[in-house]
Amino acid sequence: MPSQFSALGFQVTSGEGLASLASTVADKADKIPVRGGQYLRWAPPSGEQLWLQVKPSGDAMGMNPHFAGKSVVRVAVEARVARDTHTLLDGTFLAWANLPPGATTGGDYPFAFDCPDADTVGDLALPAVVDAQIAAFAQEVSVFDTEASYAASQAVQDMTFESRSSIPSGLISPDGRPVDPPEPHALFVGGVVEAEERRNTVTGRPFWWALAETVGGTFDVVIDPELIPEPPRAGTVVSGWFWLSGRVHSSAGERAGWFWRLIGR
Repeated sequence: MPSQFSALGFQVTSGEGLASLASTVADKADKIPVRGGQYLRWAPPSGEQLWLQVKPSGDAMGMNPHFAGKSVVRVAVEARVARDTHTLLDGTFLAWANLPPGATTGGDYPFAFDCPDADTVGDLALPAVVDAQIAAFAQEVSVFDTEASYAASQAVQDMTFESRSSIPSGLISPDGRPVDPPEPHALFVGGVVEAEERRNTVTGRPFWWALAETVGGTFDVVIDPELIPEPPRAGTVVSGWFWLSGRVHSSAGERAGWFWRLIGR
């Protein structure tokens, strides 16, 4: 069954498999000390990443996948989201995508994303305007050869989503009620700017990567080949439901929101 790990070419089906994978990459990972312990970042050139979490005692705490690509999304990070399943080094941010020119809050739509190195920006004062690299891990996905074929599929289903559109499904349930706490999921449609097959450095298995342009910015999309038989191509349209993992470029941070503007900070 497709998962966040299989979208990067990993074969993980159990807790024992996760532990084995962590052991395989730990010695090759960069050590990043933080207040809550330590991250071990395994980041080969092919883009797939694993962020291991280690307690101050040296015991393992958790591990999260990420993909490092070309995505750039200007966001207004409004708040940190706490979930019962979080470890001390996990983190989720609530943000707005694509602020209007000159604005310091709001945007095209709100969304949430998990951050694999959240404790490295633990001192970031919120709300803040930052650039983020967002990786969208496909849970369900379809690829259309042209915008016309996508539009035709919408007509058949009596739907009207544009070929550049996004729905923050992690914030709003199908019946319209807010999701509490917000989840790092989104439904979006985007045009593929670049795409290619990548191969996992550990397993040698292929996975598909695409840079998709949609409302709010460009997103790196990674796809388990079990979901679609061939990689997307530039010029195609990708549509689906995605888990979002993002890294914040804190050097671009600015305090946002009306309160911070009022007091001049």
